[in-house]
Amino acid sequence: MTRRKMVRRLEEYEWVDLAGHRDAALTKLLVTKEECGAENIDFFVSSYAPKAYAEEHVHDRSEEIFYFTRGSGLFVLDGERFIVQAGTVIFVPPGTKHGIYNTGMEDLVFVVCSSPPEPEFHQEYASYFHATTATSSTPRDVGAEP
Repeated sequence: MTRRKMVRRLEEYEWVDLAGHRDAALTKLLVTKEECGAENIDFFVSSYAPKAYAEEHVHDRSEEIFYFTRGSGLFVLDGERFIVQAGTVIFVPPGTKHGIYNTGMEDLVFVVCSSPPEPEFHQEYASYFHATTATSSTPRDVGAEP
């Protein structure tokens, strides 16, 4: 897939349930190889309802940055527990076990940047974009109404 410029609004993306994410832990896959040909980065936004979580896991190659914009919850980083809320940023190096839990009373919303992308995840991502390709928006000015 060739890399291509892309301008889209958040509302144009479907919410998806990713493997290992439980109880209304939803994600919009914004910038990925499948979406625009990005080779070196994945960029997502997630919204976890109260009680939702991502199981603790490890990425062999990827480093990740999490930035929390709303809500509060618990982030586990190699067994150490941290309270997160709007304004919290977390860097996760490759090989670090981590998980996210919404222990708050409202949705926990955050963005994730991952580099390099983990190839095994893209096998799952490809299925989400097959259906949305036909509904992708046409090019327009940034900030224009859909």
